Amino acid sequence: MAAEKIKPLKNFGQNFLQDKNIATKIISKLGDIADKQIIEIGPGMGALTEILLANDAKVTAFDIDLRAIEFLQNKFAGMPNLSLVHSDIREVKLEDYIDTKTLVIGNIPYNITNDILFWLFAHSDVIQKAVLTVQREVAQRYVATPRTKDYGITTLAMQLYGKAKIEFHIPASAFYPAPKVTSSVLSIDFTDAPQLDVDKYYLLKLIRAAFSQRRKMLSNALQQFLTMQSITTDAIPTNYAKLRAEELSLTDYIRLYNALFLHLN
Repeated sequence: MAAEKIKPLKNFGQNFLQDKNIATKIISKLGDIADKQIIEIGPGMGALTEILLANDAKVTAFDIDLRAIEFLQNKFAGMPNLSLVHSDIREVKLEDYIDTKTLVIGNIPYNITNDILFWLFAHSDVIQKAVLTVQREVAQRYVATPRTKDYGITTLAMQLYGKAKIEFHIPASAFYPAPKVTSSVLSIDFTDAPQLDVDKYYLLKLIRAAFSQRRKMLSNALQQFLTMQSITTDAIPTNYAKLRAEELSLTDYIRLYNALFLHLN
């Protein structure tokens, strides 16, 4: 393949980062990367990859676009600390590519951000930290507080698996083509996850049920979910029954889960 630039494809959600200063700033949020294993999601034309390699990181980069893989094979030919994999990251079993806890970085296609975040959650036991560029509105949902419009399932899922922080925002002009939204760099520390004696999968099912009708009180919103467990809404503690989903913190949901635990099992 020739070395000319790749034409961004809309169906892949491609907006290539072209500002080297911002790329360097993004990578700095990973901390010390020398000799560290780095998983890069969607390297595109290698704006982040180039800086990672220059700082002696050991990079395994996954891209669904074969054109990008071939482009980077030519661009970084002979680099021993780079491995390129043609794959949809959502279908990757991360343990097959690493031998220690890893760092993750990537400019994420906005249309599959939640898919990738939940993929990260599923591999959280082998990830130390992730630094991702996402749509600003989406980033705000992951760090939202109760009783706000951005607070929801994704907020609580994030709190279950790690601690998220919006590091800084990126103008559309830093990308080609320029997206119609502002982007944010979101860091996630997976070493800061709460140690909970609960079934996270089932706790999330409870949370999803609560938010499925977020305008209703929990006594109504959870009715169908509880009926499927052969539970009446009387099992909901009275201090939660008349609240709406967005009014409960993660601690509240854990208490609700524990109150229903005997019934749910």
